Amino acid sequence: MTEPEVEIFWPSSLPPDPATKAQDLLHEAGIQSTCMLRPTRRGVADVVLVLVTTAVLEPFLRTLFQGIAEEAHKGLRMFVDRLLVRPSQNQQTPDEAVIQVSTGGRITFTTGLPDQAFQQAVDLDARDGRWVWDAQRVMWVPV
Repeated sequence: MTEPEVEIFWPSSLPPDPATKAQDLLHEAGIQSTCMLRPTRRGVADVVLVLVTTAVLEPFLRTLFQGIAEEAHKGLRMFVDRLLVRPSQNQQTPDEAVIQVSTGGRITFTTGLPDQAFQQAVDLDARDGRWVWDAQRVMWVPV
């Protein structure tokens, strides 16, 4: 597997602090990353898109987030929380974080996901599928 690289596309309509904090977290783990502002689009929810250069998501998630925390799923949660959790009531953040690989596989993270979602995400074979968390079935499902 090649060295992972990450591009964070942040909605320009939102304050950039969460994106820069997430980028700092990646840099601390030795992961090359870039943060770019996305133009505002009317009628669409603010979503942060995280693109990765590796072809398969599972090894990427394991490698990347193992460097951030002792267990990969905890590192993944820290990263997503930096992007989505509002530090104060007045600060806006995106509604979703979408992690996508070059083959098209995508996992959509939202706020309030349980630890089990992050544990499963690290082991998920996303390939070219699009995945969302199903709270009733307590698992990632393709859409």
